[in-house]
Amino acid sequence: MNETLTVALVQHVSTPGQIDASLQRIETYAKKACEAGAQLLLFPEASLTGYNNSESVNQSIAQHAYGDSAGTIANICRTNNLAIAYGFAEKYQDKIYNSVQLIDANGDAQALYRKTHLWGKQDRTLFSQGEDLVSLIELNGWQIGFLICYDIEFPENVRRLSLDGAELILTPTALMSPWTTVANRVVPVRAYENQVYIAYANFCGNEYEQEYVGHSCIVGPDGEDLAKAAHDEVMLVAKLDKAHIEKCRTALPYHRDRRPSLYGALSHDD
Repeated sequence: MNETLTVALVQHVSTPGQIDASLQRIETYAKKACEAGAQLLLFPEASLTGYNNSESVNQSIAQHAYGDSAGTIANICRTNNLAIAYGFAEKYQDKIYNSVQLIDANGDAQALYRKTHLWGKQDRTLFSQGEDLVSLIELNGWQIGFLICYDIEFPENVRRLSLDGAELILTPTALMSPWTTVANRVVPVRAYENQVYIAYANFCGNEYEQEYVGHSCIVGPDGEDLAKAAHDEVMLVAKLDKAHIEKCRTALPYHRDRRPSLYGALSHDD
């Protein structure tokens, strides 16, 4: 069993609609992550395609999950012996989803998650809603779950993944101004109350008129930042340790002390 996992994430300025530039960035940072000893590298929400595109550009730039771009990323994974999780606008049948895909160090696609909680008019105009929180995957002996941006602002999402056995939740995001509180307060609380690691990868700078707040982070199961970005492009790296999860869950046995019979209303629509 691998007790530790070294994770890197990239906070960067978006290059909307520029697939070649995005793939070059993935390759550049994959080399840096490999040199830093990382086993897993995370990019922001819709990092491959850009997030703040027009409807027409989003339609034209959307990628198939197992298409040419995925093949290129798979080669990058194999070359650098590194798993990569990246966000993209996914074209599937007659719909476009806001998705994240993880490809492992062997170049095999291990997970595809479609954002289930769409934020505001922008998300709802550009994307169809995903229908399920995907099952956890095992990577290097670690149980990993996925959320995208607004998803993590719903405590039920993180609790479900935690109860399913998640040890790390990957969360690509496109957190814009003025919502810095989500990165600085909500994400650490989600990690703390569920005693899991969370890697939260955001853009920085501007994407057309949209301003991103940065503040990407890798947070421990005690709610403390292991690595934290400010407003500039940066790669964060942190070593995660299962023993720290166990220590936190022993000190504060939230899972054991839950009383699910009292929470039935949480699963009912108003």
